Amino acid sequence: MLSTLKGLIKPRRLVALALAGLVAVAVALEASWLVPVVIALVVALIVVPLNQRVGPTMKARLPSAGYLARFVAGAGRSAAAIWLSLGALGTYAALREDGRDWAVGLVFLIGAGSTAMSTLASRPALRGDLRLSTIAQAQARTIPWAIASVYLAAILTLPALALWPGVVATTLSILAAILAFAGIVMVLRRITMRGRIREQVLGQISGSSPRSWSTSPARTAPRTRLKMWLPFLEEAGLPYVVVARQEALFTEPALHHGPPRHLRGLAACRGRGAGALRWHRDLRQQRRGEHPRGAPLPACTTCRFFTATPTRRRAATPSAPCMTSLWVAGQAAIDRYWDHGIGIPAERFRIVGRPQVSGIEGPREAVEGGKVALYAPTWNGFFGDANYSSLPHGVEIVQALLDLGLTVIFREHPYSSKSAALRAAIADIHALLAEDARATGRQHRFGPTLFEELDLIGCFNACDMAVTDISAVTNDFLFSGKPFAIMEMQPDTLVRAEGRPTLASAAYTAVPGDDVAAWIGELVHDHGKADAREAAREHYLGAFDREGYTDVFVNAVRDTVATHRLEGELDTE
Repeated sequence: MLSTLKGLIKPRRLVALALAGLVAVAVALEASWLVPVVIALVVALIVVPLNQRVGPTMKARLPSAGYLARFVAGAGRSAAAIWLSLGALGTYAALREDGRDWAVGLVFLIGAGSTAMSTLASRPALRGDLRLSTIAQAQARTIPWAIASVYLAAILTLPALALWPGVVATTLSILAAILAFAGIVMVLRRITMRGRIREQVLGQISGSSPRSWSTSPARTAPRTRLKMWLPFLEEAGLPYVVVARQEALFTEPALHHGPPRHLRGLAACRGRGAGALRWHRDLRQQRRGEHPRGAPLPACTTCRFFTATPTRRRAATPSAPCMTSLWVAGQAAIDRYWDHGIGIPAERFRIVGRPQVSGIEGPREAVEGGKVALYAPTWNGFFGDANYSSLPHGVEIVQALLDLGLTVIFREHPYSSKSAALRAAIADIHALLAEDARATGRQHRFGPTLFEELDLIGCFNACDMAVTDISAVTNDFLFSGKPFAIMEMQPDTLVRAEGRPTLASAAYTAVPGDDVAAWIGELVHDHGKADAREAAREHYLGAFDREGYTDVFVNAVRDTVATHRLEGELDTE
């Protein structure tokens, strides 16, 4: 709710609405400055969108992100201002002498219809379609012009009503009618072609003979969650299709669909993964009582890949039992479900490692300049019980590292900038590192330059130890075998189980209020934790050799696709 309000109060979005309010006031007062305000509103409705960026969703819908796309994206943002002005100006024109009510009503209808169409055109014209990203640009080529036409038509009706009656008003009205007609025809043509495009997409998929499907069902799933798996699906060497419900992912090699009902037609493609889509539909029907609970589901394999070993409380979700196979990095992920009382049979799990860590190197040789420590805190999360960020103690942590003569790599979570408190902590750490670099000559790495030069794995390979908190960073860093420390911001977050390798047993841990200098000192001297780290690495990331580590996952994909058999007919009605 708060984020929505923040989006509404952006100054540039309020310009047109404020001017529309002035138009309404001028109409009520019958002020002489009505026409200048309307002209200013028209200018704002055209100019302001051109200075705003195009969001990821609109980028996915439109063939380019240039000025036309900005203009189109602004159509939806300006609807409230146009509606307010239309209502006021329509009443004003209708009440004037010689107003010709039928003509005023027609102009008002052109403006109202164009406003509604400019707001909704991108949805019925593009959303809900079954389409391939490879042909998205061809499909969307006329859409920007259609939306721009109806949006401009709506804008032109405003000065027409303000100047009514007269030659100028009539000319503007005729031009608005022409633009509205052209835009609406293009949109309707696009909508009527949806069935033909659907068949085209299904034909292209069928022609590629996909052996598996990869889905990204959540509308809010970050693009990185999809992209981290694509290289390994490519390495498997099998044709596949990515089904994405988030339009921002549509720039990837993906098939996009809107509502879940559109998945049903994909079953006709006869790919080996098509049954999974039908399986999902029947499972939903079971939950709604539309599909008999005792009736057999299609014999297909549905796998869920985990981005990392679950560590946080919210990571072990009850939805996992819906999958026929759960692919996890190591035994720790299985234990996490069992610890939370989610009784998934052991045979449903498959340990495949975490191929994304294969580029992480082991301990470094001694280098000139001394040891390097990485401080990689997480952000504060969406919920209070998911706030594991150690950044409020970041200055103290970094100061302790500096006092022991270490060079520091500071890489905060990119989402940390969403919090004012965390931004302030980051700024303080940057200032501390910059001052120490001037005083000692140590080449600390931080800020935008670091993000340009090194990704997270690059930071792992450039350091000798790490300080983190509760996040996937810790799990991945295990693969390096290097010492690491965890600040546990909330009590009893880390699993501690006697006789079981855990992050808590492998790390040097601390909680707020502990002696940070002493804690960091234990990390730097690293006495007696090497064996615990190796045991934890196998427990969390699989007991596989470093050489050929990614082959475990790739071979699992190949084996699953090769042994999967789809039985029975698929009803696509």
